[in-house]
Amino acid sequence: MFSFFESKEKKYVKSHIRHLVRLAKADGLLHRDEVKFIKDVGKKNGLQDAEIKEIIENPTSVNISVPDNDSERFDQIFDLVQMMMKDGVVNDAEMEFCMELANRLGFRKVIVGVLVAKITRGIEAGIGKEELKEETKPFLDI
Repeated sequence: MFSFFESKEKKYVKSHIRHLVRLAKADGLLHRDEVKFIKDVGKKNGLQDAEIKEIIENPTSVNISVPDNDSERFDQIFDLVQMMMKDGVVNDAEMEFCMELANRLGFRKVIVGVLVAKITRGIEAGIGKEELKEETKPFLDI
């Protein structure tokens, strides 16, 4: 109701939580680990439990907002890839959603597949977010 008065950053976070919820539901199931991850990301970024619950229950109630810089966009894609991998199964719908969202967040279409694949392999190998961000700099303009 008062979203007009929310900060730009809070709008980005809510939009990001919306994307995480949509990705979590892409396979038709909302797993407990996925809900925990969504709540953790929301809390880490300053949202209250009630705000997170509202977005989980009604993701379309949140308008889409895109961060202003590649670093924040990378952070969102990183979280999305983590979400995609939470249930141990990466299906085509989830992968397509991540790549489509990366493109909507402003990453060039020609690098989206490489970016998502690099993040996926990095997470599997235990490489941290900041190190992956550094490795992908040549693609991004961070």
